[in-house]
Amino acid sequence: MITFLGAIAVLSGLGGFNMGRSGLVAVACGLLLGAVSALSRRRGVREQTKTPEPERTYRVPAPGSSLRDAISQFRDATDEYTTQSRRFVDGLRAAVVAVLTRFEGRSVEEATARLETGEWTDDRRAAAFLSKSVDPPSRSLRKRLAATLDRETVFREGIRRAGASIANIGYGDRSAYSVPETLPKYEADVSEKDDYDPRTTTKRVHGTEHARERSTEYWTGVGAVALFAVGIGALAESPAVVLAGVVGVGYAGFARAFDPPVPKVDLERTVSTDSPEPGDEIDVSLTVTNESDRLLPDLRVIDGVPPGLAVVDGSARMGTALRPGESVTLEYTVTARRGTHEFDPALVLARDPSRSAEWEVYVGQETSIVSNPVLRPIAASIPLRATAASFSGRLQTTDGGTGTAFHSVREYRRNDPLNRIDWKRHARTGELATLEFHEERAARVVLLLDTRKVSYLAPSPDERHAVDRSVSAAGRTAATLLENGDTVGLAALGPGESSEEGYSSTQEPCWLAPAAGRHHRVEFEQLLATHSQFASVPPSRGTHWYGQLRTLRRRFSAETQILFFSPLCDQASLEIARKLEAYGYPVTVVSPDPTTDRTTAQQLARVGRRIRRFDLQRAGIPVIDWDAGESIDDVFARMHVGDAR
Repeated sequence: MITFLGAIAVLSGLGGFNMGRSGLVAVACGLLLGAVSALSRRRGVREQTKTPEPERTYRVPAPGSSLRDAISQFRDATDEYTTQSRRFVDGLRAAVVAVLTRFEGRSVEEATARLETGEWTDDRRAAAFLSKSVDPPSRSLRKRLAATLDRETVFREGIRRAGASIANIGYGDRSAYSVPETLPKYEADVSEKDDYDPRTTTKRVHGTEHARERSTEYWTGVGAVALFAVGIGALAESPAVVLAGVVGVGYAGFARAFDPPVPKVDLERTVSTDSPEPGDEIDVSLTVTNESDRLLPDLRVIDGVPPGLAVVDGSARMGTALRPGESVTLEYTVTARRGTHEFDPALVLARDPSRSAEWEVYVGQETSIVSNPVLRPIAASIPLRATAASFSGRLQTTDGGTGTAFHSVREYRRNDPLNRIDWKRHARTGELATLEFHEERAARVVLLLDTRKVSYLAPSPDERHAVDRSVSAAGRTAATLLENGDTVGLAALGPGESSEEGYSSTQEPCWLAPAAGRHHRVEFEQLLATHSQFASVPPSRGTHWYGQLRTLRRRFSAETQILFFSPLCDQASLEIARKLEAYGYPVTVVSPDPTTDRTTAQQLARVGRRIRRFDLQRAGIPVIDWDAGESIDDVFARMHVGDAR
């Protein structure tokens, strides 16, 4: 600073000493070095605070968000080290064998032979990419030269072509294959990978906490600009340029002239209803009051909208200035979704007039919204299993008794009901005989939901994820079974801990033993709305599901049958269904489909899900596939029509 002021004095003719050309150059070089040093120290520092985006709901990925994971689902686990490109090729080769053995009925040897000869697809480039014995189609000299210079692009094209050909078999018409006219994207767009955070904080806050002061670096570089101006002016011996640097000095001084006020604010949040039905609109009002004795010239408030709720009108943030004791109200509207939604603490930022520094505080006020799922019965009958391979309405036993389906004819016994006597036989032979029917008993059903982190998937960010669809369908399925007089239980495989920092949940995994009655229905509904395993946003970590499944086994009775709700997007879901079936519990899988085909990885994930469906059905486990565009009523109605045929 002393050198800076001295240079101004000399160039302005105010100095009382003479300085030669060499001295002036030395001063100018010192100023320029100081400017470079200042900029290097500031490099990489943010200019403004990044704030959360509470208006945007939490996004879940589509199956196949990672090409590596999508391809690795077809490979056998191995400790052998290979390059990533080799792993990709090996995984795609395994995928070809998988689809040929499942959907064409070929043996592994036949499928491998067709892979090596390239007969599995009409796309010769895809065939050559996965087999060294197949020659690729000839290319022009320009394309061969481009391929030599850009091997990455050629490799990506090979993966896209191979993936499209595999999808053509796994989800296309098996009678004829064709070269795809358009190839899917290699990777998802940046917008699909957006990892923004809609939450203000995951901390639990009571009142005003976690206050801290920090620099916004809003005026980063102003001092360096001033030094550059003076240094260049000194070298050019231009007093006008040197004096222009004074402007930068003024801005730098303005940035340091004020201290940001410590915000002492009171927040009062009200909601129009705290128990809406899914789909209802809720008006939220947040009143902010300045309880300090200082003016808050630049106050920013961002409300902690629950990540599972979408703001449909207004904004959950505002900027204002508040005098001591003054209040201002922020209003916005959200759409209710099934589940329990707790508001996060509001984020309050108070800046000084220059915006160079700010105080950040979190203000918490407990506000929650509980939206119970609608337990409206489904018009179609629920496909329960009487045996491992047949569907029926209520559970039908092999014992003779009262019922509707014929079982056998026995000798007449005294006091047998007249309506069970075989009068036609009596008319022919004169002998009395009694008809026996299959005895019907109330089914004992457990609805088991797959709520692991890997099950929070949706075809697009704007659609409901698979867990939310499963929870809603489970509620309506339970209502239908209870109305029919069956006993229904509820269980889940998924983490039950809270994701809040500094808060440890002791809630046990969900278990409600099969029962009936009004009180049981209310308890069922409350669990779907409030239990942490049915949260509308994904948990922070995965699940050790095997221990939970072992615990559930000890709770299931011998006559229990299971409706397993799962998107079937990983191998563990297949193992869960198989283990339950092997333990002797008839399993029916209701699978909401979250897959899409916008990228190669998503295409392969879709094929992998269909392979798991096929393997379950081949093992005698029925799978009810539920497309994203269908309602659960349409799904069960379609199953009922198909079974009747």
